[in-house]
Amino acid sequence: MFCQLDEAIADFRAGKFLVLVDAQEREDEGDLILAAERVSTVKINRMLQEARGLLHLATTEAHLARLGVGLIEPHNADWTTPRFGLPFDAREGIETGVSAADRATSIQCALDPDTGPTDLVIPGHVFPLAARPEGLLSRQGHTEGAVELARQAGLFPAAVMSEVMTADGTMAKGQQLVDFATSFGCRLIDVEQLHQAVLGG
Repeated sequence: MFCQLDEAIADFRAGKFLVLVDAQEREDEGDLILAAERVSTVKINRMLQEARGLLHLATTEAHLARLGVGLIEPHNADWTTPRFGLPFDAREGIETGVSAADRATSIQCALDPDTGPTDLVIPGHVFPLAARPEGLLSRQGHTEGAVELARQAGLFPAAVMSEVMTADGTMAKGQQLVDFATSFGCRLIDVEQLHQAVLGG
């Protein structure tokens, strides 16, 4: 059902989508993920239409700090809760910020090494997530898994992600994720496969 790690890395490096699935005892849910370096308007639009979840930019805490994007202080949350950053837009080159083209532009802006805090507008329409500094050694979540996959692919440690939902608005799980990946035309990878690779590395 799941592909081998080297296959997932090759697909990610090539700009292909993957469905990243976490453990059954955790959420047992899947995110459609794409290397942030490979983002485009067409790919963002497809994620919005077919995955249906909230669109995120998963990256490192250091990257968000360089951009001047602060983390949202959690309330009534525990250590497993994803670390959300303040939503942002590119300051130039977009219209309202919410279109697929605008979100692709904002993500591309965020990855530009010359981009700094003055180049972004907060609040905006790109929802960042910060992977924990220890990565998968600390938390085996979609955020940490997607960032680790980008690292292993030799890309900027950032990924665009969207939770996979069914047509009736419920979260896709188990066989539903397999069916989604088949119809979407992408492979599945398990967070635990990445976790074991990190432990073995």
